[in-house]
Amino acid sequence: MSRIDGLDYLKGLGCILMVPAHTVLINTDDVGTYYIYTIAHFFTCVFFATSGVTTIFQAGSRPKSYLFSYFMILFFVGLTFTSVFSPLWLFDFRVEIIQVIMLGSILLLGMNALFKQRWGWYFVVAMAIFGVKAASDKWFPEWRGAGVLLPHADYVPWILKEEGVPYVVTGFPLFPWLYLFPLGVFCFFTPLKWIYCVGGIMLAAALGMYYQYGANDFPEKWNMSIEHFFTITFITCASFIVIRTVPLEKLPFHKIAVFWGQSSLTYLYVHLIVINLAGILLAVVGSKDIPFAQYIWYVVSFIGTYFAMNWLTGVRESKWMQKESSWLILLLVVFAMPVLAYINPQLKLVVSVSGLIMGLFMAHNYKAIKDFPSLKRLLSKSLETKSKPV
Repeated sequence: MSRIDGLDYLKGLGCILMVPAHTVLINTDDVGTYYIYTIAHFFTCVFFATSGVTTIFQAGSRPKSYLFSYFMILFFVGLTFTSVFSPLWLFDFRVEIIQVIMLGSILLLGMNALFKQRWGWYFVVAMAIFGVKAASDKWFPEWRGAGVLLPHADYVPWILKEEGVPYVVTGFPLFPWLYLFPLGVFCFFTPLKWIYCVGGIMLAAALGMYYQYGANDFPEKWNMSIEHFFTITFITCASFIVIRTVPLEKLPFHKIAVFWGQSSLTYLYVHLIVINLAGILLAVVGSKDIPFAQYIWYVVSFIGTYFAMNWLTGVRESKWMQKESSWLILLLVVFAMPVLAYINPQLKLVVSVSGLIMGLFMAHNYKAIKDFPSLKRLLSKSLETKSKPV
């Protein structure tokens, strides 16, 4: 098994678990679906951790100035995904998964230049990033960094949310979620004995918190609880141990996981479309009256996503999207949409749906970005500088 295959597998496993994580619980009294829904949310960590490792590989073959520009373009493309959940993002910005991945990748470009292959320092930085969040909770809890650096002040912890109160989604605040990027690099490159050691400590700590305080704070994802931190750090360590020691063909769902992992950006948009269409269909036929409706929703969403992803791979990329000007026009539209929703709040749903469709179109064509003339010039300039005699 090549290392890249292992990374794609982990991304694909995260894609598979996105289906139960992003459906709405029809019946919260159903213990089985409740635990499936809750456990699936822990595996967001694999996207961030594997993206960090991919960045290290890219940094070995591409100039950092080129990669920085590439990541920033994708950061703005990811605003389409932000629009889905926060139609007014321009006025109340909340960092979503694509932005975190791009900023985490940029962070690792700097760390790679500073630390090279001293993998222990990546672990130190990872723990320090979470330490900033823990320190802020203790010593300056009211400063939230506009909800970008730290969770929004209007966030109500999961366990304290009263019935009937709207659930506030804060996005992924950079502290602590950035910690998973250097952690993933550490888990992939350092000797396995250290991964076993860290994973064992985190598992013991999580179990200790469970026996001491119960399970209530473990799902606390947005304003990450210490219990959640211990759990996803353990999951990250265990996941990398698996892909480094177990042959790919022996892992469950390896074919579909690798396929979805290779197209994870497109998958982010596709699965949301399919899940919502399946949910609307179930609602029309009276989902609450159907036995096992939640499981039917899962199955329909998996099947729909599978066929949609297979179909999309056969769709040719747009020649129009090979032009930088085309991307600029679409991004201007993305920036205009929250303004329209602010002027007319009734357009929020239109903004969300438009962001989803535009994002899918851009994700399907994102490979054209690397061939932008400006990026090619930047790459050529960097290579010329390297080739000049000292």
